[in-house]
Formats: sequence, structure tokens, C-alpha cells
Amino acid sequence: MDYFKILNLSREPFSNSPEPDFFFPSTRHIACLQQLELSIRLRRGLNVVMGDVGTGKTTLCRQLILRFSESEDDRIAVETHLLLDPSFSTPREFLSTVAMTFGLPKGDETKSEWQIKEGIKNYLFQKGVDENKTVVLIIDEGQKLPEFCLEILREFLNYETNENKLLQIVIFAQNEFKQTLKDHENFADRVNQYYFLGPLNFKETRTMIRFRLERAGRDAGSPFLFTLPGMWAIYRATGGYPRKIVTLCHQILLSLIIQNRVKAGWLMVRSTTGRLMPEMIRKDRWATAGVVAVLLVAVAGFVLFMPGAWDLPKTYFLSKQAVNEPAAPENPQVTAAAVPEKQQVTATAVPVEKPEAIRKAAATPSPEKPEVVRTAAATPMPKKPAAEGARPGQAPSPPDQLGRLQIRRGGTVLRLLREIYGSTETARFMAVIRANPQIHNIDWVLAGETIYFPAIKGRGNPLEEDKIWVQIAQANRLEEAYRLFKDYPENQPPIRLIPAWNPREGLRFTIVLKESFDSSAAAEVALRSLPPSLAKGAGIMEKPDNDTVYFAK
Repeated sequence: MDYFKILNLSREPFSNSPEPDFFFPSTRHIACLQQLELSIRLRRGLNVVMGDVGTGKTTLCRQLILRFSESEDDRIAVETHLLLDPSFSTPREFLSTVAMTFGLPKGDETKSEWQIKEGIKNYLFQKGVDENKTVVLIIDEGQKLPEFCLEILREFLNYETNENKLLQIVIFAQNEFKQTLKDHENFADRVNQYYFLGPLNFKETRTMIRFRLERAGRDAGSPFLFTLPGMWAIYRATGGYPRKIVTLCHQILLSLIIQNRVKAGWLMVRSTTGRLMPEMIRKDRWATAGVVAVLLVAVAGFVLFMPGAWDLPKTYFLSKQAVNEPAAPENPQVTAAAVPEKQQVTATAVPVEKPEAIRKAAATPSPEKPEVVRTAAATPMPKKPAAEGARPGQAPSPPDQLGRLQIRRGGTVLRLLREIYGSTETARFMAVIRANPQIHNIDWVLAGETIYFPAIKGRGNPLEEDKIWVQIAQANRLEEAYRLFKDYPENQPPIRLIPAWNPREGLRFTIVLKESFDSSAAAEVALRSLPPSLAKGAGIMEKPDNDTVYFAK
């Protein structure tokens, strides 16, 4: 019986295999991926990712490989090789495995370790220098690496040109690898970047479970399978570790089916946890007892030491003392000090002035969205005048730059490349680096810094010409187009940005729905489903002219 079909799911939502479709893009996992991708494209050498068991290292490892297989250019320019279990017994065994991973002939047993190293070195020089390729060696379970493997990897990092390393190494390891690095400083000194993966917080845990259920086919509008207390119990039992979350949620869904229930609450989660993770129940009980004890001590301290708490015992003690002792003689020179009246304090409302940026934004009316032709079969629009910048009698030419943008808070250069060019392939990435000599460290670009984007020609039309495309908006400047792109509602169908140029209209940035349509009727249905704020500026995209130049993949 396929239990997930009973819960209106089309596939297994909590599989314990590292399925790429179910990769949850938490903030820390995406940041780690982006930093690793940057380091590999810049050929910086050695990178280490560490984390506890179940934090998602293996899944992240697979995602890194997938990133370099998304585009044809990356598949040609970047070679990724994966070692899953590096628990080797001899240096020769390790060297032979690496050589076979690179596709080198196994050779006979008479080859010495030096000869195998020379074969690997020649391979790396051929790929990196002659063919200008990036070779990446990814090692999972890096905590199992013996000492001699570290020394061999250190030697591999010595294979370099004047500009970069010929072998890029990424090690995914558990936290005990920290001690290995401490014991081998000559290897640790070669690490370009460390990244430490931790567990998810409560909000991320909830989002991850929703994400996996939706990926498995459950409608986002359907009632959630877990109550809020149930979600909290899952988080408490798993500590936010993705692997434990997946394992526990799988068992909870089975309990829902067995008990013929539609929602898992706190009691069901606790009972399932007791069967699956009894040690977590014991820890939670001790933690609860500790919290209660701390609260009791805090309340007792507050009661005992609050102002006036000792007034009653003190009054009783002084009254007893006054009965047993004779009254002191009256001293006419001593008078009671006058107690000043308490000053009355009144709160005055202070008007808070809006920041300059907010005042300007509120005063400036939003620009109207450009009109778009509503039907594909409509009368063609009149040709627009030639692009600006062309001298009389001189044919206009494509621009050298698309424009510039300021990095938003939480943004990265790689994300901008993906959103503007539709690709982060090495050639485009290096072109952006060359166009921004003012950026000294592309790994660390602060919010507010300006990035210039060169006009890199793509290979033909990035949109299939035999399909119908829905145009959401169009702009003449990159800044305006990117603002429209980022302000697009998240709950609407996904979109993409297409920068293009032709001699009559000049540079244009068109925002279209990612999904194409086989007919105008289907596209019109998609148009009518858009909210009014988007539909008024949307329409069927015109067929481009043959001399249109595209700057996206």
C-alpha cells in the first residue's frame, strides 16, 4: 500500500535518501553552496564544510555537483569527481582510487606511488592549462581521511599555475575533523574557506516540513498535517537536525494512517518519538525538570527579595523589641526631616520623523508599467525610432554594459548573475569580475556596493521560438527592471528576466513567465489568472525580430 496516496500525496515526502528535489534551501545551506561555488569558480583550492551527523552535508554535496551540471557550458568547463568513503589503508590505494576517479588507466602493480602521482599531475595540467577546465574533487565523510591522505592532498594543492590551483578540493566532514586539522597545521593552512553547518531553528523546521509535503504533491491550500504543538514537539525531539526530522515525520505519517486521523498533535508526536527516539524523551524530561526547577528558584528569589518582602517580619521584630525595652528620652533638638513631594512625570508624545528615503518614496508616484500587446495575432506595433547613441548614417551597435545594481541586504553576486543572465557559468562570472575592479573580494560584497554588469551575448534566443510566452512587464533600464523583478509577488507563477537589444528599440529588459504555452488560448488563460495589478500591464509577448541580440541563457 502506498501510504502517501492516502494523504493526498503523489510521492514519498520523507525519504531518507538525499533526493535533489527535496533539498530544503535554508539560509545557511544556500549561503554555504554559494560560497563553495564562488571558491571553485575562482579556483581557490581547498574548502572544508563541517557539521554534526544529520545536518545535511551529503545532500549539500549532491547539490554542489548538480549546480555545475545545470548548463552546457558548465558541463564542458567544470569536471566534478566524488569520493564517498575515504577510509583507505595505504597511500597507494588512495592514489590509485583518485587516478581511477579521474578516468586514468589503472596500470599494473609495478607502478610506484611517484609514477601514479606524476600521472595525476600530468592529467591536472592537461585539463587546467591546455583545456582550461576546472577539476573538482569532492570528498564526503572527510573525518575518515587517514593522515597520509592529508599529506597527499596537500601535495595535490601544490600543482598550480601562476594564477590558480589546478585541483579544487571540497571536504565534507563531521565535527571531529576539527581536531584533525589542529593536529596538521601544514594542511589546515591551505584551507581557503571553512563553513560550519548547524541544525535548523523552529521556524526553519516548520518551513522544511511544509516544503517537503508540497514537493510531494500536497496542495499548499490543504490543511496542514501537524498542529502547532505537534510541530514544536517534532522540533524538541529532533533538535532541528534535518535527518532526524525526516525520520520522525515518516513515522508520524504512518501513525496517522494506522489510527485513521488527519492531523498529528503533540500527544501523537510524543508517542511516536517514545517508540523511535526514547533517549530524546528522557533528555526532554530532564530538560523540562531543569526548567521547572530554575523557574521555582527564580519565583522564590523574586518573592523573598522583592521590595517590602521583609516588612512584615521586620515590623513584628521591632514591635517585640519596643515592648521589652524602655522608651528613649525625648530630644527636642531632633526633628523629622521633611520628605519632599514626589515629582509628577508626564509622558510627552514626540513625533518620529520618517527617514529621508521613506519620505522620498512616499512622495514619488510609482511609474506606470509599459503597455504590452494583448494577442499574438494582433496588428504589429509601429517600428520605434532607432536606438539612442547612434550617429546619423551609422548603424547602432549593442551596448557594452547592461547597467549597474546595488547589492541588497542578503544578496550575493552569484544570485544576481542567475537572476539577470539566467546562468552562473564561469565565463560570465569572470566577465563580471573583470568589469568590477573596485570589488577587492568577490566572496564578500557588502550591502550597498555597486556591481556593473557587462553585456555578454548569449547563444541565440533563450526562449523557445515555437512557444507562446506571457510578458509581465518591460523596462528600459536594469535598475527599474530588477526592481519590478524583485517586487513580483512570491505566490504568483515564477518569472524570469530577459535582457535583449535590437537596432530600433535599443536595450530592453523583459519580464516573462517561466512557463511557456503551446497556444495563445492557453496563454490567455494564464493571463486571466493573474491578479489585476499584474494583468493590467501583461500580455502575449511579440515575436522578436531576427536581429535581436540576447544577453541571457
